[in-house]
Amino acid sequence: MKVFISVDMEGISGLVRWMDVASQGIDFPRNRSLMTADTNAAIDGAFAAGASEVVVEENHGVEDLCVLVMDEIDPRCSVIRGAGRPGATTMAGLTEDAGVVLLVGHHASAGTFPGIMAHTISYGWFKRVLLNGEVIGEPDFFSIRAGELGVPVGMVSGDQVVAAQVLAFAPNAVTAIVKQALAHQSGNCIPPQRARPMIRDAAEQAVALARAGELTIRKDVAVPYQFEIELKKPLTDTMRDNLSSLPEYSVLDDHTVVTSAMDMDLGFRRCAYLGYADTPGMTRY
Repeated sequence: MKVFISVDMEGISGLVRWMDVASQGIDFPRNRSLMTADTNAAIDGAFAAGASEVVVEENHGVEDLCVLVMDEIDPRCSVIRGAGRPGATTMAGLTEDAGVVLLVGHHASAGTFPGIMAHTISYGWFKRVLLNGEVIGEPDFFSIRAGELGVPVGMVSGDQVVAAQVLAFAPNAVTAIVKQALAHQSGNCIPPQRARPMIRDAAEQAVALARAGELTIRKDVAVPYQFEIELKKPLTDTMRDNLSSLPEYSVLDDHTVVTSAMDMDLGFRRCAYLGYADTPGMTRY
């Protein structure tokens, strides 16, 4: 079975602050290794359960999505990293031949309290993202896209808030709660050396469930997908100019943009575009 692992950084064991996941942070080099070690734990668990192939894709949007330490990553996997990937950038490696999706180091959706570093796609621009009137987070994008391809989500590691959000759409998924969120930048953390066996065990259980056909494939969201993106700051003149040239977007008010899509690959790209639409002449996503 081919296993697809999406690895983000905000949900990595021991990390709680924005500066923990930013390249300017004093601990960033060490935290890159923590991220790599959590990923290795999931890779090891997947192979222990009988995975034939593991594809890891970087989801953390700093340093052009190149954060994992490549000479520390488990050599049995392959890693998709770097900007400019085809399709929805952080799901380029998610294909219909995968047997299960594992979410490592993920975080709760924007507008969620007390989720540690809770955000959806753009923590600088987006206040909330709604799909068909419901608040969604990044795991929703992954799970809906996976469902389109016939692939279940089987596991998530992070805080208790993202775990609950994943269980809401994937009730048979396995969770590795490596920290209890206390506020957006504080938590009660299990030290990484104890957290990694939890991640390994969760990944092993999830792959075993997938091989047994006991995971749910998400099919509960109808197309077309209707997105409403609430912005933290008012639209700038530059953003308005860019959006005016793109008929797939509509501006509801100074803080709200709507768009739609017939599949989640395109839906993710259309939402993510608003995180950089403040650049003059930027009309491609």
